[in-house]
Amino acid sequence: MSKTTDDNKRPKDNQARNAEKNIAYQENLAAGKHSYSKKTDHK
Repeated sequence: MSKTTDDNKRPKDNQARNAEKNIAYQENLAAGKHSYSKKTDHK
C-alpha cells in the first residue's frame, strides 16, 4: 500500500466549499425547504 504524505494531497478550499453550501442553503430556505413543520406530540 502506498503511503500518502501531506505533500501529495490535493489542497481543499474549505472556505469556497462552505460558501457554496451556504448559498445553496439560503436558496432552499427561500424556496421553503428545511422548514420544521413536523408536529411532535409527546404524551
